[in-house]
Amino acid sequence: MEQRIDNEIYIVSTCDATHNGWKHHWDKFPYNFKWLYHNEEGKGKDFVYTEQEMCDNLGFKGEVSKKHYWNSFGNRNIVWFYAHFRMLNFYKQNPQWDYYWFFDDDVTCDNWVDLLDNFKKPEHNEDFLAWFVFSKEDYGDNIRPLDKDTTSQHMWFERFPGDGDKLPWWVNQYYGSFFPVVRYSNSALNTLIQQFQWGMSGYSEGFVPTILSGYKHSLGSIFNKDGSSSYYDVKKIDLKHKHQNIGWNWI
Repeated sequence: MEQRIDNEIYIVSTCDATHNGWKHHWDKFPYNFKWLYHNEEGKGKDFVYTEQEMCDNLGFKGEVSKKHYWNSFGNRNIVWFYAHFRMLNFYKQNPQWDYYWFFDDDVTCDNWVDLLDNFKKPEHNEDFLAWFVFSKEDYGDNIRPLDKDTTSQHMWFERFPGDGDKLPWWVNQYYGSFFPVVRYSNSALNTLIQQFQWGMSGYSEGFVPTILSGYKHSLGSIFNKDGSSSYYDVKKIDLKHKHQNIGWNWI
């Protein structure tokens, strides 16, 4: 029998603006976890980082383009726009786990034990999981293409890749995702770390699944289009983001 996925860590992304409003939910979390705490004065809990420290650790010297759709008002910082950077920053200093779960602090669940236990099954060994993972076209890999039943429809992939996004020249299959809950394998994070030495970066929810698929890592979407999940029974476990059941039409 294949071994269950047990060598994993749980990390919750937070900052001063949101921490106190959601902390009471995480006080009830049944396992040990680490806060991934963004604070520009270097104050906080567990793994604390400033934007500049994060960029220095990763060797990133760029900025967020004000011409990119997801920064159209010009007010998005690097921590928000490149959400995977904070995850890679944590991984670079904690490389010993097989799998890494990252949750936004505004994610709640009424049964964490059963939810996470389902993902420990050996058949659920995808390199990258997110709330939603979707594709520009049908690439025959069990990832659903974006369709007319979403809010953005075809426009999502007219916005990504966008201004300032830098992907390898050979990429010809594009993916998107929704990031409040993600899980990476160690090898997936290592692949993403390597992109810095080649100057590759981009809006996280498109860049991460696109790069990982390009390097032959496996992808999985926690939720299906109809609101069900291939990983657990949504009728028995209620996973929410900002107290909402975010569905396919939201994308």
